[in-house]
Amino acid sequence: MTDMSESRQRQAALLRILIACGDKAIDAFKASANPVDGDFLVDLERVIQRSRDELEAMTARPETPA
Repeated sequence: MTDMSESRQRQAALLRILIACGDKAIDAFKASANPVDGDFLVDLERVIQRSRDELEAMTARPETPA
């Protein structure tokens, strides 16, 4: 395994963690009785979608050797 592929694996893992944490946070906010700022939820959903898009693009493009 090259440094490049290890780096990509770490980046992909971080994106997966960000997506999972964001999804769980949204679930928790919606399930709680406390009001949540609607703009915050919209921003969080955007971050999650951008992370999903980046992860999909990262896994779709082939690695280029250094």
